[in-house]
Amino acid sequence: MNIVLTCNRDMQTRVIKICLVSLLLISHVVALQWLAIGKRQMMWNKKAHCTHARRQKLLQGNQGRLCKRNMEFMPLIINAARATMKTCQETFADRRWNCSSIDFVPNLMHDLTAGTREQAFVSSLASAAVGHTIARACSMGSLLSCGCGRVPREPPNGAFKWGGCADNLRHGFKFARSFCDSPWRQKNRTETTEAIMNRHNNKAGRRIARTSVITQCKCHGVSGSCNIKTCWRALPKLLEVSEFLKRKYYIATEVVSQWRGKRRKLIPANSQMGMYGKNDLIFITKSPDYCLPNPKVGSLGTRGRLCNGSSSGTYGCDSMCCGRGFTIETIEKLERCHCKYYWCCYVKCKACRIWVQQQKCY
Repeated sequence: MNIVLTCNRDMQTRVIKICLVSLLLISHVVALQWLAIGKRQMMWNKKAHCTHARRQKLLQGNQGRLCKRNMEFMPLIINAARATMKTCQETFADRRWNCSSIDFVPNLMHDLTAGTREQAFVSSLASAAVGHTIARACSMGSLLSCGCGRVPREPPNGAFKWGGCADNLRHGFKFARSFCDSPWRQKNRTETTEAIMNRHNNKAGRRIARTSVITQCKCHGVSGSCNIKTCWRALPKLLEVSEFLKRKYYIATEVVSQWRGKRRKLIPANSQMGMYGKNDLIFITKSPDYCLPNPKVGSLGTRGRLCNGSSSGTYGCDSMCCGRGFTIETIEKLERCHCKYYWCCYVKCKACRIWVQQQKCY
């Protein structure tokens, strides 16, 4: 990413600081720029689309070349971007930070550009989503370049036999590594703290997804009996993978940069903490409380957010509203009622008006 930011020597100290902060933010933005392609309604079936996205800085590093070499993958990358944004918001719907800022991509705010634990979560989820989408597409026969995944090495336990068409984890997550890590591969240059952090979190997301595979089975036999059972390995829904990553988000490790010989290493900021693992998320910038709007720290605030006045959890009004209080509104809703089944074969319902209460943060 070749961007030149010029600061006049005669500028006041305050202006110089603004220039430096702007340069710092520019260096972070490339982490999740590619998610913006999920907002575009296009077929993405020409190499010119890759070139256009590259010029707009939506594809970084080697992503432009990967796009041209793997055109059949690009509709899936678009789906992965959309799934990332939707899943993130579903996963954090009950928290102050509800991932709504991801809708601003490619013009992301500080919460997703400054190396926070929120950025760590979204980066890991995005990398997992790419691998997840492609691995499933392979097993469904949607891609010419791949097919079913490998049969597990361990023998079945006697109650079933391996068969079916497993999700192609190897192919899916190999491409996810190439695509998502591309902006952070520093050849012949000293690696930055951000590059190491983002590659680690991307890998953690892929590892969590791979280790969350489940065994799915299909019964064979007379009249639906299960005399013979065929099983294969499959990925769970992306929302389930996201829930695993959410647990890692809660216990993410703050790290600092340290030189070990000629290489930069990221170690826990708290020396009393043990070293983080390969499946753990790491961050370099503490997050705000997200209570009040503050663009400088990437906080949209919680004013006007719905909450639950009877809950003591993160969705409870005490937590969501940060102690500011809340209003209680009574609203009218329409819902289906008095449904009746008619032979054959439809259900007819009436529309009933109901009044419900909802709480909103001040």
